[in-house]
Amino acid sequence: MTEYIVLVGKEHYNPLGIVRTLGEAGIRPIVVAVKGDLKFVGQSKYVKKRHYVSSTEEGVKLILEKYAVLNEKSFILTGDDVSLAAMDKYYDTLKDHFIFYSAGEKGRITHYMNKDVMFNIAAKHGLNVAKTWKVKVGEVPADIVYPVMTKAINSIGEEWKDIVYICHNADELKVAYSKMKSKEILLQQYVEKVDEVSFDGFSVNCGRNTIILTEVYQEYCIPDKYSPYWDIRNNTDLDTAQKIKAVIEEIGFEGIFEFEFMLDKNGQLWFLEINFRNTALGYSTTAAGMPQVILWCEAMKKGNIAPEIIKEVPKGLKAMAECFDYDARVKTGMITKKEWLKQYKACQCKLYKGHDDNIPFYRFMWYKLTKMKH
Repeated sequence: MTEYIVLVGKEHYNPLGIVRTLGEAGIRPIVVAVKGDLKFVGQSKYVKKRHYVSSTEEGVKLILEKYAVLNEKSFILTGDDVSLAAMDKYYDTLKDHFIFYSAGEKGRITHYMNKDVMFNIAAKHGLNVAKTWKVKVGEVPADIVYPVMTKAINSIGEEWKDIVYICHNADELKVAYSKMKSKEILLQQYVEKVDEVSFDGFSVNCGRNTIILTEVYQEYCIPDKYSPYWDIRNNTDLDTAQKIKAVIEEIGFEGIFEFEFMLDKNGQLWFLEINFRNTALGYSTTAAGMPQVILWCEAMKKGNIAPEIIKEVPKGLKAMAECFDYDARVKTGMITKKEWLKQYKACQCKLYKGHDDNIPFYRFMWYKLTKMKH
């Protein structure tokens, strides 16, 4: 019997979107989650069985022990980089029993998760990449041009989101360095963005067959981070799509992915990163009538991607990570509560509040109101 196992390294709406996509299609997944103060993904009404473990590696070992069978491979799906790296590490052990995001050999995905490597292959295939320096913390390149953004080399590091700073001069860079624990980081030419754009899709046959389902644009811009309210559209930038497909094919990746870009004031796209997994916007493909989790699993079984899976995205489709969007706009005075509620009610794709699956939402809200304040 084919099982659908969702490996949760961190409680987040990414894996919750996977669970709901499967559940709405009549598939009840097994959730294996790293235990913490918050438990909400496994509380979805669609979950068949849940396990809590102390680490992602323990989760992988539990999956091998309880769900590895020889006659039919089950799927392992995830929405975070730590879980992805764990599956990549145990590729040789998992591959005979499971279907999961992979690139044909142990460690290959982790290699391409390195930002330095990622930027090189993106540039090789014609994607615009801002000038980047790999430096030791404290080092200032001789040819540096301000402003620059500081970034972690790898997104599975402990402080990868905590060391992002925009530095306009040497003094600001020195202050940023003083706050870092990492020994090496990336400095990247800072491009003033007017939007962030992501391309969501999936691939099979070791990257030889790839499809882009949607292009996603932000509804408003926050200078140093993404906004949690998006406009979902069909893929129309075919030139960028072809370059993405070339990158995926060279990597040999088969799985769900997202390519992220900044859009500057001149309409130029600048490559940011590749996520080799389901992301925040994964559930929006379900709302758009093209549930990428289901479509990828079916394509892996068949060995090909049927072009007719592309559907017209409903006009005006929006997605909202509502709990964070409220904080980003209402609490900062960007818009009024009344204006926000109007957009919230009209939004067709909410990442916390399910259509008919509300316990995870209430669990998260209780955690947010009680634990996150302390």
